[in-house]
Amino acid sequence: MATLVFLIDVDNTLLNNDEVKKDYDEHLQVELGPTIAKRFWELYEAVRKEKGIIDVPLTLQRLREETPLSVMDDLTYQHVHSTFDNYPFYKTLYPHALETLAYLATLGLTVIVSDGDLIFQAEKIVNSNLADAVDGRVLIYTHKQQHLADIVQRYPADHHVMIDDRPDILSDVKKLWKEHITTVFVRQGKYAATNPTGPFAPDITIQHIADLRNFSAQQFLR
Repeated sequence: MATLVFLIDVDNTLLNNDEVKKDYDEHLQVELGPTIAKRFWELYEAVRKEKGIIDVPLTLQRLREETPLSVMDDLTYQHVHSTFDNYPFYKTLYPHALETLAYLATLGLTVIVSDGDLIFQAEKIVNSNLADAVDGRVLIYTHKQQHLADIVQRYPADHHVMIDDRPDILSDVKKLWKEHITTVFVRQGKYAATNPTGPFAPDITIQHIADLRNFSAQQFLR
């Protein structure tokens, strides 16, 4: 049988990142109050627009630089920073996420391919037990679809399967890899209601990551 490699996203694919953000906001409201908490999220979005990825360490750094000590003292800032550094991501995995990775590993090689900053995103993946679930096969890029050659070189196979909650990423990858890849759109998170239009349609669409446990290798190869 043809060899399979599964390229699996993290945020809102294996891990409920929207819920994580809500939890963060609750902590920020308590620690900083509504005005500074709102400013944090403004900087969060500004950094994402600037860099094309979420970068929490840089967002916190900019918040510290522009906020007077009289408004946010260092002890409060360190407490807030600790909330992000020590967040229990393993509690926010989608139901049966680890079991799904274990099942896919019986069909082929599982690799986590995530967007994000190299430090915070890596800590998230380790803390959530996802790194262990794929035996340490973790790749983090600013824009994963721009590094397909590197991904293939590291993890060659007869066929690749990309699993993601963002149809725009799946579309970009399909244009480049065509029949060599099967795209799986997971309807979770803020893109769940998206209906891909135009020439692109995901090869497989599922409602929950756990649904992949019902698929055979042949279905992915089709």
